[in-house]
Amino acid sequence: MANTRLRLTAVALFLAGDTVLLLHQMTPPEPNCWDLPGGGLEPEEDLITGLRREVREETGIQDFTVERLLTVSEGFYPEVGGQLHTVNLIYQCRVYPQPLVFTPIDREEIGPQGIHWWPIANLRRADCSSRAQAALASAGWPIPE
Repeated sequence: MANTRLRLTAVALFLAGDTVLLLHQMTPPEPNCWDLPGGGLEPEEDLITGLRREVREETGIQDFTVERLLTVSEGFYPEVGGQLHTVNLIYQCRVYPQPLVFTPIDREEIGPQGIHWWPIANLRRADCSSRAQAALASAGWPIPE
């Protein structure tokens, strides 16, 4: 029987009008797609502390408001020796003023297309992570095929 590894993540959905903050994610489990800022929690780290750390590491944004737990999504992905079960706690967050320049600390996760505020109408499902799709759908912005 294959081993299943559980990974708990805290991620942020930042909306500004009809745009969403996304980063070009290069690391598994869904590499080379547009994803929400956030990631795995450290041992003994509470959810909001982990969320703030991950957002800061990936975007440089430090001063933002966590409005609410928006939704939970999960996924199962193959990996060497078994599978990865991700549980994503997706928080709706707000940042003002809307930053246009980002200074990620953890640059190896960010792909060559960088970090952008994307018009939601320009997104397609094939280009976005499953958790970005779930977050936008829960916020009332389902991404078309």
